[in-house]
Amino acid sequence: MKSVLEYLEKTEAKYSSKIAVIEENKNITYKELVENSQKVGSSLITDILPREPVAIVMEKGINALISFFGTIYAGGFYCLLNPELPTARLEKILEKLEAKVIITDKENINIAREIGKENKILLIEDVLKNKINFEELKRIREQTLDVDPLYANFTSGSTGIPKGVLVGHRSVIDFINIFTEKFNINNNDIIGNQAPFDFDVSVKDIYSSIKTGATLVIIPKKMFSRPANLLDYLCDNNVTTLIWAVSALCLITTFHGLDYKVPEKINKILFSGEVMPIKHIREWIEHLPNATYVNL
Repeated sequence: MKSVLEYLEKTEAKYSSKIAVIEENKNITYKELVENSQKVGSSLITDILPREPVAIVMEKGINALISFFGTIYAGGFYCLLNPELPTARLEKILEKLEAKVIITDKENINIAREIGKENKILLIEDVLKNKINFEELKRIREQTLDVDPLYANFTSGSTGIPKGVLVGHRSVIDFINIFTEKFNINNNDIIGNQAPFDFDVSVKDIYSSIKTGATLVIIPKKMFSRPANLLDYLCDNNVTTLIWAVSALCLITTFHGLDYKVPEKINKILFSGEVMPIKHIREWIEHLPNATYVNL
């Protein structure tokens, strides 16, 4: 296995019409995810060379995932630039990344233009109207190596200068194969994504989903300031798996959210990032005694 695209394509072959990703007001099947990603990849082939970066300027969501996989189809590696970050930091990241192309959406086009004055900017809404160039995608794929870069994440930059960490296909494949087996993540799971897409925890959500055929439910950031809405969302979408920061889990228990509503379908709660306070984990266990709890 040389590319994470093999996860996506094997899953699409088995679960073509299954919902792959749910966003607040929309969803996408595995078939649509592959096709839209191939449209993006076909558009990028003329703009980047293999193993070159593409900057993605948009909020986490379906279009961001399509842009990620589209970049991979074109032979490149992706880096999400969170539009919530200060412009000066985004400019520094883009300078370090040395990406020639930015993919953005209508909502964030002005930010992309401001930070990427020298870049070619592609609007995802326009790119998705293009056709798939299967011949060129096949040619690019034949050149793929498992050590090729997959994505870049930038550190918080304590020195004031963002530092990029480059991760390859092989690293993600080796990790996700063991991670999904160890914690029995499968096609029956519905993973509730909390982590931003420019944070490495989201890699577990994204690639566990496409490897196993699980459904990824993207939880809007605004819900983490409204625990009742958050719990309604988890219950409405039958979420089974949380791979969350400790602080996000504690937010619910701090406001006694589980006394309001228990998301009873949850059977796996995997957490990381800091110490889990005993008081908070006990409250989760009290309300969901049969779930598996793992400190990652």
